[in-house]
Amino acid sequence: MTRTAARRRRAAVAVFAGVGSAVVMAACSGPGPAPAPTSTPSVTTAVPSSPAGASTGPSATSGPVLPLTGAPGTADRPALVVKVENSAAARPQSGLQAADIVVEELVEGGITRFAAMYHSRDPGTVGPVRSVRHVDVQIAGPTRGILAFSGGAKVVLAVVRTADLQLAQQGDRSGAFYRSPSRRAPHNLYLRAGKLWAAAGPDHSAPPPAYLPFVAAGSVPADAGAAATRASLRFSAAARPSWTYDAAKDRWLRSENGRAAVESSGARLGADTVLVLRVKVGDAGYRDPAGNPVPETRFVGSGPAVLLHGGRAVEGTWSKASADAALVLTGGDGAALGVPAGRTWIELLPVGGRLSLS
Repeated sequence: MTRTAARRRRAAVAVFAGVGSAVVMAACSGPGPAPAPTSTPSVTTAVPSSPAGASTGPSATSGPVLPLTGAPGTADRPALVVKVENSAAARPQSGLQAADIVVEELVEGGITRFAAMYHSRDPGTVGPVRSVRHVDVQIAGPTRGILAFSGGAKVVLAVVRTADLQLAQQGDRSGAFYRSPSRRAPHNLYLRAGKLWAAAGPDHSAPPPAYLPFVAAGSVPADAGAAATRASLRFSAAARPSWTYDAAKDRWLRSENGRAAVESSGARLGADTVLVLRVKVGDAGYRDPAGNPVPETRFVGSGPAVLLHGGRAVEGTWSKASADAALVLTGGDGAALGVPAGRTWIELLPVGGRLSLS
């Protein structure tokens, strides 16, 4: 999709169209060890006179907006998508709270992994960085930016190399990757985001198109969907994250196996919006070094969606035509479903997984 087409699509998105909410089932989540390197992110401020790095859609704001948050502002650099580990040995992670969008996906062994997207803010240090999967092309593809990871299986790398993305991995010439002495390998690989942005090639240096159909923050009708202040997900017996709405902060706060999820700075992990998308998961056709079969999440096609924002849950559907196509959301009434501007966490929940809302 061209940037012009993306802008036209965003301009056509109606305010957060809502219908009823689904109640299924679920649980909680788990602990994490020693702290990792961290840094203070820098915030991008709005520059209304310059459209560089922004999408302009009247549904979000009258001036330029950031394409991965929908908030007013500009950032003249590409999107950076980093694969971040989420095993108990990797927690607390560094840099997640500075991400514009975080996508959670199922990997082998029943655990999950994150694809953290950066554009509006420089996270400084990000990690632990881990390997790439087939689905990461479908997650990062629409950004046309930089995809950073530690490595990957040969069958996966063959697919990733065909994508319209600049690939960055351990051992490249950017100097961005390093091993932290505070942790054991393979849970100690980190990167410095600034070095990867500085190494962006001419074909992947432009700001990304709009990733989600953003609408203005605060535009959610009070009666949209159904009231919901807790969402529990079950990816597997080992991966049971949950989200709790904090009305005072107007944010959804994350927990892992029943314990508050934080990053290495001690900051609680949270999001303005949590988007739960039901996805098909198959067999990737290979095994990891420990002999575990590797699942393959499919983020192309369509399925049910639940959007959590402001203490409300709205049902809808998602669709994505190809690996590099933007995500389309539709409400239960058939109208476009908009995502309120802000930081978003996307849960790629397998169709066999469970979701409970209360």
